[in-house]
Amino acid sequence: MSQFDQDEVFSPVDNEPTAQTRLKELKATLPEGVAFHLESVFPKVKGWGWKKAFKTKLQYIKNTQEILQDSLHEGEEVLYISKGTRYSFLEYYFMGIWAMMINHTVFVLTNLRLVMIHSSSKGKPKKTLWMIYYSQIEKFKGSWNGMLNLKLKDGKKLAFSGFPKADRKTMPVIFQEALDRYRESGFDPESSQSLENLCTHCKDKVPKHEHDCDNCGATYWKPSELAWRSFIFPSWGDFLMGHTTIAILEMFGGIMTWTTFVVLLVSGIQNSNPEDIIVAFFVVGIAHGIDAAITAHIAGKGLHPKKGPTPLETESPA
Repeated sequence: MSQFDQDEVFSPVDNEPTAQTRLKELKATLPEGVAFHLESVFPKVKGWGWKKAFKTKLQYIKNTQEILQDSLHEGEEVLYISKGTRYSFLEYYFMGIWAMMINHTVFVLTNLRLVMIHSSSKGKPKKTLWMIYYSQIEKFKGSWNGMLNLKLKDGKKLAFSGFPKADRKTMPVIFQEALDRYRESGFDPESSQSLENLCTHCKDKVPKHEHDCDNCGATYWKPSELAWRSFIFPSWGDFLMGHTTIAILEMFGGIMTWTTFVVLLVSGIQNSNPEDIIVAFFVVGIAHGIDAAITAHIAGKGLHPKKGPTPLETESPA
């Protein structure tokens, strides 16, 4: 056997799997027009559970494909994608486990920013989107229990939990690396607030306190508009925000409230007891007031579509 043949036979062959080879093995394709850093998006390429991890990521990517294609800028690269839940003590205090239903969020880390997409429990996008430039993050901390805490430049604090087990260790590391690289670059784009709202339709930034998109003409509900509707009829505001399940539950609660109101009112009239009448109106006022306050709080977290983009004007033929 020649020296060449011996080298060919005994040279070690690199059989270590990569994200690229695993994608080919799964016959999976990634959306066109979106750049992915495969090694960080799919960090687990071998060992127990790699296939499930890949399929979970691919499902998130498939669900958010159109949003990524519409929102990412030229040169922007996806570093990681996962799904968690935004934590709010106030919402959990008043709504309990139902608060999770309105806080599911898909997280997309890029080399430029963090994009957050309000979603269903399955990771299917809804209509509210946000973004945070890394320059707007003052402090970042990932805890042992999977909680992700952000302190932003404008003083806002955000907490997220509920990430898949595989992401609880990997995501904070990639997040910190992206944050460090960004800080080294010194890039600090202008922002109206640290947590910027994005237009549902054109994905452009909608400045703080604004409820109209200057780019496409779409309009959004003001928190006060939704709160008043919920005060008049509990669940109305939630229906308009797309929180259908919670709105239906609130309707049942409203029925119980109004049943109590009618019973007390009739009792007060029949027995000439003004105290029952006062209590009846007090019960309705308190119940509706709490619902309106919660609606205003939730509505203030993002944009909720009211009217779509302004149709493009076309010139009529001469």
